[in-house]
Amino acid sequence: MPGMRSLPSSTLINFLGGDEVLNEPRGIDLAPDGSIYVADSKDNQIKHFSTSGTLLDAWGSFGSTTDESAPGGTFYEPWDVAVAPDGSVYVADTWNHRIQKFSADGDFISSWGFFAQGSSPQGYWGPRSITVDAEGNIYFSDTGNKRIVVFDENGNFVAQFGSAGADYGQFNEPVGISLDANNNLYIADTWNRRVQVIKPDLKLNTSTTLLSWDVEGWYGESIENKPFIATNADGKVFVSDPEGSLILEYSPSGELLHVWDLRGVQDDQISMPVDIEFDAEGTMWVSDAASNMIYGYILPVD
Repeated sequence: MPGMRSLPSSTLINFLGGDEVLNEPRGIDLAPDGSIYVADSKDNQIKHFSTSGTLLDAWGSFGSTTDESAPGGTFYEPWDVAVAPDGSVYVADTWNHRIQKFSADGDFISSWGFFAQGSSPQGYWGPRSITVDAEGNIYFSDTGNKRIVVFDENGNFVAQFGSAGADYGQFNEPVGISLDANNNLYIADTWNRRVQVIKPDLKLNTSTTLLSWDVEGWYGESIENKPFIATNADGKVFVSDPEGSLILEYSPSGELLHVWDLRGVQDDQISMPVDIEFDAEGTMWVSDAASNMIYGYILPVD
């Protein structure tokens, strides 16, 4: 097993946020122009930054569907945000159990979903991670219902994959998801402590499990231990281990290549990495819910 490696301070090229700006940031995504959207969970907002750290925009406030005080544009601890090829912004409004769609400037467009246990296409239980494919289809992990759900850009149901269990194609607390260049879907199957890779067929509403590998991590079942996942341009797979302050790097076939320790970047800084994204230059952007920062790293070359 590869040894643990600290990311030296020289690899940190930029950081965004801070205690005055962010409050437990979770999911992040990059817009076509390279700017960064952040799901700022405890502020119940979406925040938009330039890569130099300038806060460009922020929208949202607290609202709860439980007491019917959650019109479009309000959130209850949003955990992820995804930017479509056309610039539309989708938000996993986790504890309102719905998906919301906005313009790039934060104008509310539509939403769908309500709290339900089971397999109803519109009934969700704590959706966590969200991503968009090249055709504009929206994939998200319906974590509590142990499945992946897909809608089109107009909010129409397309497909769903998975159920509760430990067999291939089944999940136990699926959280982070990521699509690679071949439209293979990588899933952080958290409580099964593994990564699963599936090939979705949206026309047939089926999927094929291509690969699965175990993860040395994700030991706890706390609200914080919700790992995200990303693939880079080389096809390598990166998963966060939030409570371990680690990023695990795998080959496309699931071989563990590196274990990156984020605690070495800044002295005396508590770290809880959540989401991971890569920009066109290969910079690894990581949201840190403990330090209220978004960090940009250039990974060392072996």
